[in-house]
Amino acid sequence: MRKTIISTITVIGSICTLFTANSTPIEGRWSEEKANEWYAELPWLVGANFVPSTAINQLEMWQGDTFDPVTIDRELGWAAAIGMNTMRVYLHDIPYFEDAHGFLNRIDHFLEIADRHHIKIMFVIFDGVWHPGPKPGLQPEPTPHRHNSGWVQSPGKAILADPKLQDELKPYVQDLMKRFGQDDRVLVWDLFNEPDNMILNSYGVNGSNIELPREVKHAKVYELLEKTFEWAREMKPSQPLTAGIWGMFDLEKLKPIEELSLEQSDVISFHCYENPEIGAAQVKALKKLNRPLFCTEYMARGNDCKFEDFLPLYYWNEIAAYNWGLVNGKSQTIYPWDSWTQQYDAEPELWFHDVFRKDGTPYDNAEVKLIKRLSTR
Repeated sequence: MRKTIISTITVIGSICTLFTANSTPIEGRWSEEKANEWYAELPWLVGANFVPSTAINQLEMWQGDTFDPVTIDRELGWAAAIGMNTMRVYLHDIPYFEDAHGFLNRIDHFLEIADRHHIKIMFVIFDGVWHPGPKPGLQPEPTPHRHNSGWVQSPGKAILADPKLQDELKPYVQDLMKRFGQDDRVLVWDLFNEPDNMILNSYGVNGSNIELPREVKHAKVYELLEKTFEWAREMKPSQPLTAGIWGMFDLEKLKPIEELSLEQSDVISFHCYENPEIGAAQVKALKKLNRPLFCTEYMARGNDCKFEDFLPLYYWNEIAAYNWGLVNGKSQTIYPWDSWTQQYDAEPELWFHDVFRKDGTPYDNAEVKLIKRLSTR
């Protein structure tokens, strides 16, 4: 059980103020008391967003032909050795509809591996970022030196844009909850990653421009997220539900999708790729919501968002911390986001994301020592 710690962090400035939630309780949503009691029984949670280095995206991770338990076991072992005790892992609807039985069994196998390493899993069900046209089968090879060149959205834009096709996703969500909704190896369900991200420089209007128009996407992801909370709660999972807010959010001027996410989430999740001053202001504001906090994405070295500043901030404020990326692999997230608009021809001296090289050696020994020191205090 984690001891209560009084934060000694001094917060300079603020980018947002307290969000006043709907006073009417939402049916099935955990109370503040239940959420905080559940969280108090956990150790401090520290981990990463995980995809094995041999997978370019969620499809390559979960499809039967490319599911790679040997690499998963090895790389989760490296994480456990430095004190990581949780991972955030993306699922995808396509492997379910291609082979539901096999997909669910592969998830179970993955959880067995994670459990051997004493790692709890936060699963992400839907994702609004990167290529909007996912296809089953053989996935493309990475575009050299480009950040996340093959990651795909779930669902794809054709399903997202059609309310009837959205409704066909209900069995996917509920079968996940039926199989794993009482499984203590699963820590949290993250229902939708960055649903309204318009990925402007890759597939949006400044890139290939194959993304849905902004107003269409924003309306449709709102619809799907609202449905997904309802579908999930019908199954009464023992784990909390969340949907994160991201970017430069302002709790006083929330977008509709942010308001929905905060009003419905049992525990509050958020992303931070900003500098330490902004990160501290986020924490100061979000703590006023009086629910457990999960930073489900952070750590972009080139953005002055580094372990050395953020891990102590999250540790002392009892915030679960998931940096982006564990092992440098086919996702190529050691390259920055601007690799979509600028040409890189070699490994960057300053890695953007990730902790380990492919052989298991750390990118920065001081970082892994910090993770291990804080996780074992």
